[in-house]
Amino acid sequence: MLISGFFSATLLATSWAASLLSLIHNLPPSGTAKFSTPKLSSNLGKLAILPQRKIAPIRATVLPIRFFNIDWDNKEPKEKQTQISHQTKAGITVSNNQFCSALKGKSSEQEQGQAVSFVTSSKLIDTNTDKFSSNNFSNQILLNAFGIKLRLSLQNFFRLPSPFESRLTTSPLPATLVRRDETSYEVWVNNQLIASLSNQAQAKEIQRRLNKLLKSPTLDPSQLRPSLVDGKPALMAGNRFLFGIGKEITDKTTRSGDLIAIDWVNNLRSALKVPPLSLVQGQMQMYGLEESNQRMEGVASWYGDYFHGRTTANGETYNQYALTVAHKTLPFNTYLEVKNVENGQSVVVRVNDRGPYIHPRSLDLSLVAARCVGGETAGIVNYEAKILQPSQPLMTLNAALVEKERNKPRQMSVIPEF
Repeated sequence: MLISGFFSATLLATSWAASLLSLIHNLPPSGTAKFSTPKLSSNLGKLAILPQRKIAPIRATVLPIRFFNIDWDNKEPKEKQTQISHQTKAGITVSNNQFCSALKGKSSEQEQGQAVSFVTSSKLIDTNTDKFSSNNFSNQILLNAFGIKLRLSLQNFFRLPSPFESRLTTSPLPATLVRRDETSYEVWVNNQLIASLSNQAQAKEIQRRLNKLLKSPTLDPSQLRPSLVDGKPALMAGNRFLFGIGKEITDKTTRSGDLIAIDWVNNLRSALKVPPLSLVQGQMQMYGLEESNQRMEGVASWYGDYFHGRTTANGETYNQYALTVAHKTLPFNTYLEVKNVENGQSVVVRVNDRGPYIHPRSLDLSLVAARCVGGETAGIVNYEAKILQPSQPLMTLNAALVEKERNKPRQMSVIPEF
């Protein structure tokens, strides 16, 4: 009995000592402590006083919605939320398909502006304002880096199958018209710049025709090609006329209508996921030519600014930006495919002048033709050339003209408009 009482007393003293040490250990530096209401503890069935401990507050920051619109990969500050640099943002591309440009990698179309933003809408998009109408907001998709990342994030989160993604990307978006200022308009398809123009009416007409093309159930992007229609460079969808590159367009630039037509065709082909044409491929299709068995070689030079605007031997006005060539004896309007043997670059040129008269030169290229084969800086190039011959009839939109030209060597055919 005495031993059991001693054990009980020892156990009780130990329990109280442990509780006292716990209290001393948790006392604040001031020496005071606050205690909560006594609670029953399951420890040995004894009554214990539990100290009240302070819980560290949880700090949180509420982020505004615009936080998620920031492109954290781009460290450069943005002046306007709606302006997106075409050089750094995903989903918006400016074509580098331009041939024979004076500044490599920078075209006249790219020089018109360094930032663009727009929404896919049939209405005109003005890049000078960052406000969009809320009336048709449900039909507007902001094409910026956040939109692209959001779509990919949602696809990964919900584990969307690849057929769903293909349905999103294969359906072409309608052509969009972008106005940079009062003299600069651009037509875009599928985030790809197609054409740059200085006249709004022309840009709207091209937009209308492209939208009609994109809605066609028989659209075959691989059939997009350049051509000459009534003697003017044009864009064709198979055997149907899309639109031409008239003097009102070429007068606003130093680039020839032939090169503009090929560039715009390639921009449209790229927008519709079709490989672009090479320069010679585009020219052969445009002029309706094929190779012959006749070859020639020699040294070619070029002539430019001093003769620009003067009359050529066949009565034309010399244009250093056109794809032409001078030869001593070849018939006028003969086409040649000229290749620089040192770098393999080729261009198709048309004979419209006589010369050169300095031995051993046998061809005198225009400035742009020399630029196309990489001979502008050197001044002369060693070349190989093929004489080309017509393979297709001339194309026209005027049926009466066909009857008038029926007895001439090269036949004409009427083509329908798209």
